[in-house]
Amino acid sequence: MAMLAGSSTIYGPGMLEMGVTFDIAQLVADNEIVAMTKHCRRGIPVSDATLMTDEIATVGPGGEFLSAKGTLAGMRSQSDARIIDRQVREAGGEAGSPAFYETARKEAKRILAEHQVPPLPKEVSEEVRSIIAKAEREAGVAPPTT
Repeated sequence: MAMLAGSSTIYGPGMLEMGVTFDIAQLVADNEIVAMTKHCRRGIPVSDATLMTDEIATVGPGGEFLSAKGTLAGMRSQSDARIIDRQVREAGGEAGSPAFYETARKEAKRILAEHQVPPLPKEVSEEVRSIIAKAEREAGVAPPTT
């Protein structure tokens, strides 16, 4: 609701127990939910193409639109959930679909194992060092010796 009202900050992803506990799997799950909310915030484009006016005229009253190319394109424009299983509960259970939290936990482990943080560009790194050195001088703190 806060995002839909225009808030630019979402507080609490990954937090449990009033922020006392942090759970990396909960962060991954919350990230999925935030992405879906951001998708909603962008709004729904309304045009002849998204309203499928040509298809409506072609199919006519009483026809079906499920096989129309525009229906598939419109369906694909929905939020792109990566870890939420959108199957009907019974179908997901029969297929052995893992629970949302378990899927989020596996994704968190994958990210921690595989993600490589690109190094900062040299000029950015130098600027950060310059800001820290200035703050240390102003605070009268000696820089650490190596």
